Amino acid sequence: MNIKELAEYLDISEGTIYKKVSNHEIPFTKLGTLLRFSKWSIDQWIDQNTVKPPDALFNEFAKLYSRYHFKKWLESQGINSNHLSEAELLKLVKNAISDLENNAE
Repeated sequence: MNIKELAEYLDISEGTIYKKVSNHEIPFTKLGTLLRFSKWSIDQWIDQNTVKPPDALFNEFAKLYSRYHFKKWLESQGINSNHLSEAELLKLVKNAISDLENNAE
């Protein structure tokens, strides 16, 4: 890709690309006075510079997601989980897991 094509691909200005090239912040190839950019190397560069949430955030999301679906399952069983204590919910979880294990055998 040339500068114009890369600017369109990344949806940033050509000036920003020139600045990143001069600071060696972006992968590029120089052919004489021409700058060229490999889509593959740009995609890798984007991936390497992507900030990803910490594992703890994913774990917390998984807990919330599981709790939501468990509450929906309880509702499908005619149980209103909004009025249950944490201890009662935990007991229901243990019973549900036990039932799953018994049914798997």
